[in-house]
Amino acid sequence: MNRLVLFLLISLSCWSCTEEHFIKDAQYRSKVEKRFNERKEFASNRSKDLFNVFDQNLTNQEKEALQFLYAYMPLNDLADYNGNFFLKQVRSAFDAKNTFAYGQQIPDEVFRHFVLPYRVNNENLDSARWVFLEELKPRLKGMSMKDAALEVNHWCHEKVNYTPSDMRTSGPLSTVRTSWGRCGEESTFTVTAMRSVGIPARQVYTPRWAHCDDNHAWVEVWVDGKWSYLGACEPEPELNIGWFTEPARRAMLVHTKVFGDYQGTDEVVRKTKNFTEINVVNNYADVKKIHVRALDANGKPVKDAVVDFGLYNYAEFYPISRKHSDDNGLAFLTTGLGDLLISVSKDGQYANRKITVASTDTLELVLGDKHFGEMPAELNYVPPVEKKPFHVDESKKKENEIRLEQEDKMRHDYRATFIDSIASVTLAKECNVDPQLCWSFMKKSHGNWREIKKFIEDARAVKLEKHATELLNQISDKDLRDTRAAILMDHLSNSVNKHNVDDYKSKDIYNNYILNPRISNEWLIAYKAYLQKHFDGKLDGERGEKVTQLKKWIVDNIQMNKKDNYYNLPITPIGVNELKIANKQSRNIFFVAVCRSIGIPSRLEPTQKLPQYFDGNQWMTVFFEKSVDEQPITGLLKIRYDNAKFDPQYYTHFTIGKLNNGIFETLEYDWDKKLSTFPKTLDLEEGEYRLITGKRGADGTVYTYMNHFNISKNLPFELELKFRDPDIQEKVLGTLDLESKLMNKVNEEIKLKDLKKKDAILLMWLEPGKEPTRHVMEEFLPAKNKYNTWGGHIAVLQNDEITNESLSDTFFKNMPTDFAVYKDKGNTLFNMAKSELGIKGKIPKPLILILNEKGEMKFHSNGYKIGIHDHITKLLEKGMK
Repeated sequence: MNRLVLFLLISLSCWSCTEEHFIKDAQYRSKVEKRFNERKEFASNRSKDLFNVFDQNLTNQEKEALQFLYAYMPLNDLADYNGNFFLKQVRSAFDAKNTFAYGQQIPDEVFRHFVLPYRVNNENLDSARWVFLEELKPRLKGMSMKDAALEVNHWCHEKVNYTPSDMRTSGPLSTVRTSWGRCGEESTFTVTAMRSVGIPARQVYTPRWAHCDDNHAWVEVWVDGKWSYLGACEPEPELNIGWFTEPARRAMLVHTKVFGDYQGTDEVVRKTKNFTEINVVNNYADVKKIHVRALDANGKPVKDAVVDFGLYNYAEFYPISRKHSDDNGLAFLTTGLGDLLISVSKDGQYANRKITVASTDTLELVLGDKHFGEMPAELNYVPPVEKKPFHVDESKKKENEIRLEQEDKMRHDYRATFIDSIASVTLAKECNVDPQLCWSFMKKSHGNWREIKKFIEDARAVKLEKHATELLNQISDKDLRDTRAAILMDHLSNSVNKHNVDDYKSKDIYNNYILNPRISNEWLIAYKAYLQKHFDGKLDGERGEKVTQLKKWIVDNIQMNKKDNYYNLPITPIGVNELKIANKQSRNIFFVAVCRSIGIPSRLEPTQKLPQYFDGNQWMTVFFEKSVDEQPITGLLKIRYDNAKFDPQYYTHFTIGKLNNGIFETLEYDWDKKLSTFPKTLDLEEGEYRLITGKRGADGTVYTYMNHFNISKNLPFELELKFRDPDIQEKVLGTLDLESKLMNKVNEEIKLKDLKKKDAILLMWLEPGKEPTRHVMEEFLPAKNKYNTWGGHIAVLQNDEITNESLSDTFFKNMPTDFAVYKDKGNTLFNMAKSELGIKGKIPKPLILILNEKGEMKFHSNGYKIGIHDHITKLLEKGMK
C-alpha cells in the first residue's frame, strides 16, 4: 500500500513539473513574477476584487498569463475591472489559440505581446474578445492565417466603417453597435477582432503626418512569420494595400505600443516598466537615423537632457518622439526625410533648431542658446517628397468591390433597424417631451437608441422627464451612442432628488455643473449614489468649507502616480476611491465628481483643466500642488489682427505655447476656435511664450511665422498675428482632351469643354465610404461660401465601380451650390489623367484636377490633404490661364 501511495505521489509531482509554462524563459518568468508581486502590493486596496481569482483552479498557463497581464496593466484597469474579467480574457485567448490550426505556428513571445493583451489603446474595455470569437469560429474554419486575417477584415467592414468623431475611444462592442467610428476606433476594433481569433495584431499609427495636419491609425498583423499591414475595416484582396500606403511613404514616424517588457529587435522610441514603444517607420518610408548631442556652455556632453523631435502639425511642433540623452549627450531617431524642429532642455535651459533630415547626421545644441535665429522667425517646413504610387495588381479588385458592396448593404440594413422619426414622435408624446428634441437624441444615439429610449421612459415613470432631456443636452454625441440607461438614471435621480435647482444661481449652473455626468474625456459610469454614500457625514459647512475638507481628504487618502496610467484613459471616480491611487487627470475628475455628487457646482477650467468650484458668485480654482499664497502671478496678452478676409483658427492656423522647464507646452484653447470668437485679451501666467502661425501649401510645405515673447504682471503685451501665404506654383502637369465625353444624370452625353464656367474646370473623382473622401467632403462646409463666390462648376466624376447608392444626398450635404455628378464611362477620363500625370499604379482618391480653358492641368491632388479646399479656392480666385 505504501509503495502505491509513493508511486502516485511521484507521478503527480512529475506531472506538475512538466505542466507547460506560458512563459518558457525562466529568467523572464522570474522578472514577471517579481513585477506581479510588486503590483499586488501596489494595488492592495483592491486585493479581493483583483487577486482572489488566483484561488480558483487555474492551469499553470492561465496563472502565468494572468500574472503577466497584472504585472503590466495600466492603473485604470487595476482600478476599474476585476479578476474574473481578466481571467475570462486569458481563457478566451487560449481558446482561440487551440481552436485554429495556425495558433500553433505563433511563437510564445509573439502570442504573449500581440494576442493575449486585452487592451489595444485607450478604449473602454468590454466582452468583445469572446463575443467575437464565437461569431467568427465557424467562418474561419480551415483557413490559413493569411486568409483568416483578410476574412476578419471583411467581417469588420460588415460591421463598421469610417466617420469622424471625438477623441474618446468607444469600446469594440459599442463601435459595432454604432456601426461606425474614427480611424482610432476602427483600428482598435479590428485589432481586437484579430486577437479574438488568435491572430497576432497591433495598432500602428503615425502620431502626426508630415504633409497634412492630421494623424492616422491602422493595423499590422503577424502572418507567415512577418508583419504586414491593412486598413482597419477597409478590406483589400491582399495584405499591404491601403489608401494610406502613399501617405505612409511620407511619414516621419510610425510606431506602436507593445504591452509588457518587450525584448524585440525593433528601434525603441520609449521604454517604460509597463510597455515598450517601438518605431516601425522603416517598414513604410525612406528613412535616416539622425543623432542629437546636448552640450553645456563649456561644450561638454549633458546626460539626461530631454530631446524633442518636433514635427509641425496643427500649428504646433508636436514631439513625435521625446528621448533623453545618454552619457555622451546623444539621442537618436530613425525618421523620414522631412524637416523637424529639434529641441533640447534640462533644468530650465533649452535650445532648438530647424533641420532637414536628409542633410543632417549629428546636430549639436548648446543648452541656454534658446531659439535659433531671430526672435521672430520665418521658416518653411518641408515634408518628405510625394512619390509615385506603387503598381498594384488589380486582377482581384472587381471581386473585392462586389464583396464591399454586399458588406455595405449589410451595414445599411442593420442601420435601418434604428428607431425612426415616427417612432420617436410617438415616444415623445407618451413621455411628454419635446418631439424635436427627442428625435435629435434618438437619431444621434444610433444603435444605442434602446438605452436612450429606456432612460426617457424610466425618467417619465418618476416624473423627471424634463430634467432627463436637460441631462441628455449636456452629454456628448458619443455618450448618446454608448451609455446605458442605468448610468444616466443614477445621475438624474441622484441630482434632482438630492439637490434643488432653485438653490443655485441659475438653471444653467445647475444643469451644466450638477446634473451633467460629463466632466472630461472619461468613460461615463454611475457614480453619484456611490459617492454620496461614501462621503455622507464626512463633509459639512458651506461650499468653501466642504471643498477645503474634500481637498484635504484627497491629499491624505489618494496616492499620486504619474507613470502607471500610460494609456491616458482616466480612472473612473469609483476606481480612484477604490484603488486610492490616481494620476493628476483622474484626481481632478474625481474632485469634480464628488463636488457634483454632494451638490457643489464644479468643473475643469476650460483652458488649463484645473479643478474649480462655483462659490455662488464666481469660479474658484483648487490647487492641489500649490497653496493659496503660491497661486500664479498673471499678466495680459492683447491680440491684434487686421485681415478681415481670413479668420484663422486655433490649432489649425495658430497656437500659443508657454515655456515650462525648458519645454514649450501649447495652451489648450478650444479646438478650431476662430479668431473672430477668440478672446482678444488673455490673462496668462508670467513667463516666456511662443506664438506659432502657419499655412500649408498643396505639396504639404508649411510657411510658418514664429515669435517669442514674455508676459509680465505690470507690462501688458500686444501681439500681432502674422501669416505667410504659401507659394502657388503655376505649371502645366498635362493636358486632357476637352472633346472627351461624359454622361450626365439623365444619361446624355456631354463634352468636357461644356463643363467650363469662369476660366476653369474643377474635376473630382471620389471614393464614398473611404476615410480620405469623407474628410474632403466634411471640409467642404467651411469652404462652401468661397466656392459659391467663385461661381464656377464642380464636376464629380463617377467611376464604373462607384454605385449610384453611394452618392446619396447625404453624401453631398456640404457641397457648394453649383455641382453635378457625371459618369466617366469605362474610366476613360480617369485613365487619361493617370497617363498625363505619369502614374502607372493606383491613384489614391480623392483625385482633384483643375483645368484651364485649354484643358491644361494646372493643379493636381490625390489622397487626403487637410486644408486642400483653402488652397483650391485661392487658385480659383487668382484665375487659371
